[in-house]
Amino acid sequence: MDKTKRGIALFITLMVIASIMSIIAVSFTYLEKVQKDAGTTSAILQGNLLHKNTVNILKRFFPQGKDNSEKLKLIYTMPLMLNEPKSGFGLNLSCQPLMVGVPISWLDKSLVPKTPDKMILARDVLSLVMERYNVQEPLELENLIMQAVTGKVSQDEEYTPRIRSKKGIFSKEQFDRVITNYRLQFDDPKVLLVPWEKYFSFTTVNRRTKIDGSYLTPEFISVAFEVPIEIVQESWIMGESTLMSFLSENSIMTPLNKKIYSNKALNAMHCEETYAYRDGHYKLHFDYIEGRSGNFGFNGKTE
Repeated sequence: MDKTKRGIALFITLMVIASIMSIIAVSFTYLEKVQKDAGTTSAILQGNLLHKNTVNILKRFFPQGKDNSEKLKLIYTMPLMLNEPKSGFGLNLSCQPLMVGVPISWLDKSLVPKTPDKMILARDVLSLVMERYNVQEPLELENLIMQAVTGKVSQDEEYTPRIRSKKGIFSKEQFDRVITNYRLQFDDPKVLLVPWEKYFSFTTVNRRTKIDGSYLTPEFISVAFEVPIEIVQESWIMGESTLMSFLSENSIMTPLNKKIYSNKALNAMHCEETYAYRDGHYKLHFDYIEGRSGNFGFNGKTE
């Protein structure tokens, strides 16, 4: 094994050790608090505490503005687990890339006023996906999605304002409700067969939001760049390839829009955390993007 490979192996090993030590430290802090308040602390409060501590670890582990590609590979391929037999506490943290497709909220031009190319990409992908999967009423589905994204209702192809708490679709659960609504209204079971998460990202966006240039799905690349899926699957490796190198190696002349795609792996992930204490197992989830957490959800007690 040459020096470079030994260095990479040592780096990954050190990252694993650092991860486990951080989780152990924060978990025992958590355990101490739970033991003190065992009679009054609910599972939701326990989850909130664990979520807060985990986000603090991620901030230290993935500093903003740094190229964290190797550490991202680690957390995506190696879930972090901890068991403490004496107290019965257990923890499992798993994370996956978040910005693997176009953000669904980019369909709303008011959210991307200075980058209309983002909106054009989102609408093109939506149209091509509906065509690829033979959605029976594409215009009706598009209307329902646009209503949810913009917070407006369609009347004679115009959108009129309605009361809303927040613009956009910020979670897969929200989007699934739109799909279910369409399925019931138009009796189209084909819409349930579309793997929407392979083409779109469902999270909060801002003017700086980009799509991950290293962790795109083959399905998204196929649609966005009009490349046969077989070609993408043969030469694209998530986390190993970059979009720029893929386009170059396959002689795809479409210019890469740097306002849309990042040139490195993003600190953007969706994480799920399962923890056990005493007589139950509980699960929570959240998005982590460049030092901030969003879409926190408590799944409750699991079987």
